[in-house]
Amino acid sequence: MATYQAPNVTTYGYQPPGTGHGEAGVTQHLHAKCFVPATLAANDVIQFGYLPANAIVTGVTLVTDSQLDSNGSPTLAFDVGIVGTTQLWKAAVTTVGHAAGVTGDATMASAGLLYKNTTGAKLLVEATCHTVAATPVAGTLELDLSYFVEDTPGSQA
Repeated sequence: MATYQAPNVTTYGYQPPGTGHGEAGVTQHLHAKCFVPATLAANDVIQFGYLPANAIVTGVTLVTDSQLDSNGSPTLAFDVGIVGTTQLWKAAVTTVGHAAGVTGDATMASAGLLYKNTTGAKLLVEATCHTVAATPVAGTLELDLSYFVEDTPGSQA
């Protein structure tokens, strides 16, 4: 199993800039791109960044700007979630990377709707290669996760 990291993970190491505690109800985004090689294998992990404590997720979109599986009967599929719950928002999505040009998926697994990070700590957001491509092609995988942060009672944030 290989791990690939978007610059958000390696550069910021905590969460993307411009996010975190602020005015409650204001939508924030974890938006990151990560290059994935043609050698992407089942169970490989793509780390996109961190979801702050008390964040409530309202939307998750997974996109690629090019074909990642060029076979006439593509098999590539992705899961999207957090460490320990890899299919929280997306389970075996097969609409991303199967056709030339931009392809994406904005559906959320019902269990992940309005998910709230109540752990008290940031959580690593990642995609996992659920099923390997029949004819793999290197490219870029992009994630946009929308959320807002609820302040804790008595917070001056």
